Amino acid sequence: MTASRIRYPHRTSTARQRGQIAPVALFGVLIASAVLVMMFNTGQKVTEKSQVANAADAAAYSGAVRTARHLNFMAYTNRAMIANHAAVGHLVSYVSWIRYVHDSIEYVDRITRYIPYVGQYVSMVEQIAQQVREGTEDAAGIVIPAIDAWNTNFRAAQIETQASLALNNLDDLMQQTARSWDPQIRINDRDEIGRMPDELRAIVELQLLAQLAGVPTFVERYTADSDDGAVRELITASLTTNDDMRRWISGERGWRENLIVAQIRKQGSTTNSQDDDGADWRAHDQLQYRTRSLFGWGSWRRIGRAPSRARATEFASNYQGVPSYYNVAGRPGDQSLSIAALATKRQSQVRTRATFGMTSNAQPLAVAAMARVEFRRPTDNTFASLGNDRREYSNLFNPFWDARLVPVESGIGL
Repeated sequence: MTASRIRYPHRTSTARQRGQIAPVALFGVLIASAVLVMMFNTGQKVTEKSQVANAADAAAYSGAVRTARHLNFMAYTNRAMIANHAAVGHLVSYVSWIRYVHDSIEYVDRITRYIPYVGQYVSMVEQIAQQVREGTEDAAGIVIPAIDAWNTNFRAAQIETQASLALNNLDDLMQQTARSWDPQIRINDRDEIGRMPDELRAIVELQLLAQLAGVPTFVERYTADSDDGAVRELITASLTTNDDMRRWISGERGWRENLIVAQIRKQGSTTNSQDDDGADWRAHDQLQYRTRSLFGWGSWRRIGRAPSRARATEFASNYQGVPSYYNVAGRPGDQSLSIAALATKRQSQVRTRATFGMTSNAQPLAVAAMARVEFRRPTDNTFASLGNDRREYSNLFNPFWDARLVPVESGIGL
């Protein structure tokens, strides 16, 4: 009896302690579960936002690269049109020179045809020169219209490129880039932007509106009559890059013989005209002489008949040359173009647990990225230095456009 009375109160105390610990343990389990769910949801959102940030960077960079490639394409086509036009000038000059050679030999043949042996050889040379002349003229009749048609295709391609910049193709490309990261991510989506707070939504909409208007107006179509002679100056510069080319186009084509009392030279030059309605190359070649007197050298005089001539419009009646092209709009300067990409994803699409009253926010996950399209002249040894007092501003005559990511401008960070 005594032992049983002693053990009985001990068993009652243990049972009471076990009943008090159970609610505390259950409450701890609930708190731990809530913390785990919160950590899981937070981790999911952090992961998703990192994915959205990567998609925004990739979208902005891809949009800037595409724009830079469009600008470089316009630069390549501008250079190609000018090079083709200059090639026509060289061909017209060659036709004029060949005609001069044939006319000179024909003139000599008229004098020497009655001289035994000599006349026969000169006549043979004259026939060969005539065949070369006819072949050259036939080739010019094919090549010059073909080059002009080629330039027409370049101008049409530039118009198409400008139209591509003006449409929403840029947003479509950035959207496709973002989908490679997550199909649920949207780029510059108006519906998702509408779910943002009013102040932030106004800033983002203003930036995207400026981008929509700024990209297509970044370049402008110029004509030969509205560019202050820029194309004509560039054509002239391309034809005078060295002494040989300068002499071939605008100076003496051929040779000069200095005698004691006389000088003989083969003289020829080529001129270019260009306006909105078309272009032309005019070349002439002739043999000249001048004599020395007590008062110095006299003026140059022609030997033989009238100068030999050639024109581009002789072989292509509607020859156009470079009547229009595209260049950076406005005055020369260091213009650049900013490309913004706002990547958004609804929080309801994030895999989270809606436990303990935790619900998704109506505002989407949003990250902004910015890229810039810039004109940067290479500085390695393959390109000539411009000198300390000279610089090359942004233009569409050299394909030096590049793209890079830049920090997001103030007011757009999310």
